[in-house]
Amino acid sequence: MTLLARDLMQPEPITIPAAMPFPQIQHLFVVARIGGAPVVDERGTVVGVVSTADLLGALDQAFDDDIDPAPPGDPAPESPSAIALPEGLGALTARELATPDAIWVSPEASPAEVARVMRAEGVHRVLVGRDGQLAGILTAFDLLRVMPGA
Repeated sequence: MTLLARDLMQPEPITIPAAMPFPQIQHLFVVARIGGAPVVDERGTVVGVVSTADLLGALDQAFDDDIDPAPPGDPAPESPSAIALPEGLGALTARELATPDAIWVSPEASPAEVARVMRAEGVHRVLVGRDGQLAGILTAFDLLRVMPGA
């Protein structure tokens, strides 16, 4: 039996509504112990993927003007846990934070094809489906399960 992407994928992945705000996304990632998820509109169509890198990028940009490294010899800057989130960061939505160009594979893709796509695109997860309709998600860990000796 030849395994295909549809056989290896997680068929009901966590998705994030496009209107979900930054703090809720961050909380979901911590509670669900995930590093990214597809963002879907009201019709369930994938409009992008949001990852921890997207959240960190938003934080970095928001704090860029507010926190500068201390020059050598100066006292250490205020602890990040003591710094309030900049105004507006909490209002950023998943649609605004997401990378719009999700990487897709067909449900009929072989594990080798999926691995080539992941390697070529430099990603750890791909969406499985067609025409913006999500059938599942496939991660590098899912591929490792079918590797001999893994």
